[in-house]
Amino acid sequence: MVISAPKSIAIFGGTFDPIHRGHLNSVKLLEAKLNFDAIHWVLSARPPHKDQTSASIVERFEMMQLALADFANQVADDTEIKRHAESYTVDTVETFKARFSQAKLTVIIGGDSLLSLPKWHRYPELVEMVNWVVMNRPGYELDLVDELQQRLVAEAADLSTYKGGKIWVFEDSQFDVSSTALRAELQAFAEDPKISPKLSKEFLPEAVFTYIQQRHLYKIAAIESGPTISRTTISQTNMKPEQIKDQVVDALEDVKGVDIRVIDIADISDFADYMLVVSGTSDTHVKALARSASDKLRSQGVIPLNEDGADVGEWVLVDFGDVVLHVMRPEVREYYDLEKLWDEDVRALMKKHREEQESS
Repeated sequence: MVISAPKSIAIFGGTFDPIHRGHLNSVKLLEAKLNFDAIHWVLSARPPHKDQTSASIVERFEMMQLALADFANQVADDTEIKRHAESYTVDTVETFKARFSQAKLTVIIGGDSLLSLPKWHRYPELVEMVNWVVMNRPGYELDLVDELQQRLVAEAADLSTYKGGKIWVFEDSQFDVSSTALRAELQAFAEDPKISPKLSKEFLPEAVFTYIQQRHLYKIAAIESGPTISRTTISQTNMKPEQIKDQVVDALEDVKGVDIRVIDIADISDFADYMLVVSGTSDTHVKALARSASDKLRSQGVIPLNEDGADVGEWVLVDFGDVVLHVMRPEVREYYDLEKLWDEDVRALMKKHREEQESS
């Protein structure tokens, strides 16, 4: 039996944190209009324009697989996960063009993404490589620049006459569910299980909602441990501080961290065994380094106690309990000179002070 290759493929990318019925229902309505042979849900594992996500790469992908399990032509796609680096849409489109050379490709995005499209990496060639479908939120007015306005087509069927570079806006989308609101409700539910998570139950597929509860995602694990979180790493594994440190270093090396410094502070510190300092060449690189370390440890059951600074990107702190990571721009690192705080003279004084306290 000869299986024909799909002729029309849609690429729907997102962080899906978490995937919800707003995504699923909108794609279902869209599918009725455009009859795609397959829709690939591409997890934006390391999106360069997002600060950070709440669930790890592995957890978000597993939730996606659960949500799409009953849909024959919906594919949970790990293209960007396998890339092990920051992913741009143009990279993914090039991968799909190589993999499905005979297929007609369409990229699905939201209205807010359309407004920023001209700022995307390699935009001039990217926009011409595929056609675009925009799932516009109800009541969301698209104030487009002239260059994008000229690319609009009136009907979905008009896209079939173009190889790329055209945009159709789907105004009947049900894409009006906020992942941020869902996460906030899940966190409120974690604080007080007596609260009925109506929004979450309504908009999250049952299998996804169950997975979130079982894995204690969206701060449920931290809250369940009690109002005061101890300095011990929240972990579903038995990883030792040295193993956590090694995993963090590996993650930083994967994303080309600059001048990685590991400082053993176990004998002079009550708050951690290791402090790591690394430089990123830009705000985006700093965020990517922190996200790589966080995702790698989360995928192994080690949940950070705190992640701070990712909204700015100059200095991001990721606190793994026994291991504390500082990711900094070079000029910020030079200015604060954290390594100097732990030089031999300071370490000797702190060690002496600690020994005196223990002997008294």
